Amino acid sequence: MDIGEDFYRYGTSAKTIITYYSWQLPSMIVIIIPLCLLLATLYSLSQLTRHSEITAMRASGVGIHSLMQPYLWIAFSCLLTTSLINEWVSPLYSYRAHELLQQERDTDLRPQLENIPYRNPTVGHTWFIEKMDTRGYTLQGITLRQQRPDGTDQKKITAKKAYWLDQRWWFEEGTLQAFNERNNLLGPAESFQILEMRSLPEIPEDFLGESKDTTHLSAVELNTYIQTHQFLSSDTLAGYNVDLHHKLATPFSCLLAVLLGIPVGAHTGRRGALAGTLLAITLFFGYYGTQFLTEYLARTQWISPGIGCWSPILLFILIGGLLIRRMR
Repeated sequence: MDIGEDFYRYGTSAKTIITYYSWQLPSMIVIIIPLCLLLATLYSLSQLTRHSEITAMRASGVGIHSLMQPYLWIAFSCLLTTSLINEWVSPLYSYRAHELLQQERDTDLRPQLENIPYRNPTVGHTWFIEKMDTRGYTLQGITLRQQRPDGTDQKKITAKKAYWLDQRWWFEEGTLQAFNERNNLLGPAESFQILEMRSLPEIPEDFLGESKDTTHLSAVELNTYIQTHQFLSSDTLAGYNVDLHHKLATPFSCLLAVLLGIPVGAHTGRRGALAGTLLAITLFFGYYGTQFLTEYLARTQWISPGIGCWSPILLFILIGGLLIRRMR
């Protein structure tokens, strides 16, 4: 619904709309499967309890752990399936859907690329670009650090704008600060109005490669991106690390759904499924609320990304395990 206005504004065909949503399905499946598991567990166990079949099985010597095994096998199967979808299928098709939507938009309305970091280790150049217009290759808010082989800064160049003209960069309205071998300032910064950067080897296509939205990366690709972009600010790296751990932790919600559904479903069959369903769904969305809070704390660097993403899973799995242990 968020992009329905875009489809209407750009006169998108029905075929394109169907293609777009079909490519979005894998990322939705990862969210839907845990909730489906929860409801299916509640329904099946409540039906067994209502007809006293669980009581009969336990009276025949079948332990609670034996009753749980089929549900846990299904949970682990779904965990593996969602992990594969989350890693291999969802990033690819969500990126295709994003590109399809971009193609439908009018060129004049296409948003600019923002917050582009780029590092060229061959020559020791580290860039940060606030905005980039992909039509005319115009940059805004540029910071360029030129470093020596030992990692110390040689020059720091800042500019309000930069233009790609005659196969070279032209910087406008900026400063140039030099550093000595000890990384100390070498005199005051020099201001300039126009500076021709003839010796820079970077071209606009280099920055376009760095502008891919990290939400369309797999966990392996995102981890590689983080390792190769350690020069980014701590806030930015914290956000990327939270995204990485979130991708890894999300499939475990399948196991969590079953562990919460087993004790609630087995105890509420006689009283009706509504009360049990509401209780289990409350616990399940309590997990999502806790996850939102802890991930926010991780993004603001109050806690580590690992704790922020994995602690809600571990906490609610523990709650599910305690509820199962109390089953009679």
